[in-house]
Amino acid sequence: MKVALLLTGNELMTGDTVDSNSSRIAQSLALQGFDVAHKVTVGDDLGLIVRELQNLTDRYEIVIVNGGLGPTVDDLTAEALSILSGQALAENAEALVHVKSWCEARGVDANAANLKQTMLPADSAVLANPVGSAVGIQLFFNESLLLCTPGVPSELTAMLDGSITEALKRMFPFAKARLVRRLKLFGMGESSLQQLLADHCPDWPKEVTVGFRAGAPLLELKLEIDSIEHLHLRDDCEAQLQSIIGEFIVGENDDSLASVVVDLLQQRQQQITVAESCTGGMIASQITGISGVSSVFEAGFVTYSNTIKQQLLGVDSDLIQQYGSVSEDVVRAMALGALDSASADCVISVSGIAGPNGGTAEKPVGTVWIAWGSRNNLQAKRFNYPVGRQFFQTMISALALDLVRRFLLGSTSLPDYFQRKLR
Repeated sequence: MKVALLLTGNELMTGDTVDSNSSRIAQSLALQGFDVAHKVTVGDDLGLIVRELQNLTDRYEIVIVNGGLGPTVDDLTAEALSILSGQALAENAEALVHVKSWCEARGVDANAANLKQTMLPADSAVLANPVGSAVGIQLFFNESLLLCTPGVPSELTAMLDGSITEALKRMFPFAKARLVRRLKLFGMGESSLQQLLADHCPDWPKEVTVGFRAGAPLLELKLEIDSIEHLHLRDDCEAQLQSIIGEFIVGENDDSLASVVVDLLQQRQQQITVAESCTGGMIASQITGISGVSSVFEAGFVTYSNTIKQQLLGVDSDLIQQYGSVSEDVVRAMALGALDSASADCVISVSGIAGPNGGTAEKPVGTVWIAWGSRNNLQAKRFNYPVGRQFFQTMISALALDLVRRFLLGSTSLPDYFQRKLR
C-alpha cells in the first residue's frame, strides 16, 4: 500500500525545525505493510496546501498530513480540508469535549484559540490525540483516506501508536505487516558490512531483505520478511551474521551502547566509574540516562583542567609535565584515581584534543587516549579522529563505551574503529 505525506509549516521551509516526523511516520507505517511513496513539504500557505492535497488525493489512496492543527492563525489544515472538500467548518462535539477536558486538566478555561481546534469539516471524524489539545482529523475525499496529525513529535508518536494505526487497520485489514529485525552495530561501516555479506553469505535467501541505516554512532542492519512462514530463514541469516560479525553487534531495536553496558554491569553486579576530560561528561550522561543505573554507577569525574586532574584524581603533576595530559600515563593515572575515589569495579578514562585548536605535530587535533577495564586489567589505546568538536565527542564517547562493553564480554580483539592504525 502506497502512502503520500504532506508536511506543513514555515519552520520546516526555513530550516528552523528539522523534519524528523516523516521518518517517524514512515517507520511506523512500514511495520504495518504501508510504504511512503511520495513526500511534499509546504509552508503555511492555504492555497499551496489545498493544491497539494488535490494533487496527492488524485494519485494515492492514503494521504497523511502532518502539522497545522494547532490553535494559532498559521494552523491551516482544517480550513484547507474545508476548501478541498467543499464542506463548511462546524463545531465537532467530540473535539469540543476533548479540548475542554484538556484545558480543565491544566486548570485553565478554554479560550477562543483553544476552541478553534474544535472547528472541523462537517463530515470528518476525530482521530484521538491522547497527548495534546488538538484532535486529529479523518476525512474521505476523492476516493482517498486523509489522516491529519499534529506536528508536535510526542503527539504524533502517540497517535501513530494509537488512532492512526487503528484507522489504517480498520480501512485496510488485509495489509501485510512486516517482520523486521533491527540489529545495532558499532565499529564497522556500511561498505565493510556489505562486503562481508557478499563474501560470506553468497546464498542469502531472497525472502529476507537486508537494509542498512547509517547513524552516529550506531549502524543499523535490518532483516525484513513479509510472512511468519519465513521466520526460520531470518533466524538462519541472523545466526550467520552472529558467526561473522557477532562482536560488532551491540544489541537490537532501541538498544544503545550505554544501555547494553549498564545491563552487562547489572548482570555481573559490578559498578563503573568514569574520568572524562575531552568528552566533558558525555559518557557519564549517557550511562545515567538509563533507568536503574544507580545500582551500577555512583560517581563520575569531569576533570578538564590539569589542576583538577591532580586534585580530584591524584594524577602526579610530574606525569603531566613529562608526557602531557593527552597521554597513556595520564589516562591510566586518571582511571586508577577514579577507581579509588568511587570504589568501582571498572572504569573508563578519556583525555584528548577535540579541536579545532590545541593540536601539535606530535599530537594533532583528534588525538585521544582512552583507558578502560579494571584495576588488575587496565588497558589503554591511542586513537585519532579529526572531525568537528561535537561529532568527535559523540563518537569518542561511543568508542569508550564499546571498549568497556567488549571488556565486560571478555573479548580480546579490537576493531580498527576509525580505519586508522592504533599506536
